[in-house]
Amino acid sequence: MTTHAIASLRELEELASSLDAECRSKKPHEYAYVSPVLFRGHSRATWNLDTTLERFGKKDLDIDEYVRYLSKVKPAVQAYTDRNFSFHWRNQKTTGHAFPLSQVAFIDGQYEFMVYLRHHGFPTPLLDWSRSLYVAIYFACAGQEHDEDSALYMYVENLGHGKGGWVGAPEIATLGQYVSAHKRHFMQQSEYTACIAKIDDKWCFHRHEAAMGSASDQHDRLEKVLIPAKLRRELLRTLDRMNINAFSLFSTEEALMQTLAFRELHEW
Repeated sequence: MTTHAIASLRELEELASSLDAECRSKKPHEYAYVSPVLFRGHSRATWNLDTTLERFGKKDLDIDEYVRYLSKVKPAVQAYTDRNFSFHWRNQKTTGHAFPLSQVAFIDGQYEFMVYLRHHGFPTPLLDWSRSLYVAIYFACAGQEHDEDSALYMYVENLGHGKGGWVGAPEIATLGQYVSAHKRHFMQQSEYTACIAKIDDKWCFHRHEAAMGSASDQHDRLEKVLIPAKLRRELLRTLDRMNINAFSLFSTEEALMQTLAFRELHEW
């Protein structure tokens, strides 16, 4: 993983544009598919690329075990929300090294249910990204003020060569934007990734960083940009003028209060 330091929004924009152009320029042929650059902001540069499931303490969790958790919480979620999720637990075993969610998520509703849970605070193995550089910058710079640098990650899954590796090795899949979800999913231009690996002969959700870097010239290209602490407020002001703020991204009364407080109470 390459790490960059920037001193302005323009430098950050140029890095993102340069990464996209470089990845597309290395296509092996005209019809090769290159993934779009995805972005993720971290308030602190020292934070790892951990999912909410990993932050909850469930590292390397057996996929079948997690699906059982989903089946247990589904009745309560449906009873409270009056929503009906098509997810059904079928205890399917994963074969080979193909990513299981990309095969069955759209059949039995696992992905839709997990995206819903992710936006409402239940731990999931999904790592959320945005197709918008500016939305990711907001998440890197917003929140409680502190003196540490922030970070923005830029990720390209497929560089036109497909994905390979030995069976059971950590593997990431981008699960896509087209899913029925909370309106925040669309306002934040969200996409999600998940990583699996075979551990002790079981398929488990695994750390994203374990799958990145070993073949970054072929797939899973990851770059990190350090955002100086002194630059955060300036970037937030610029984003607010672009109508990228807490209210536009969350659309709640609390988010409106946060946006108004930032505009009126922060010293310019």
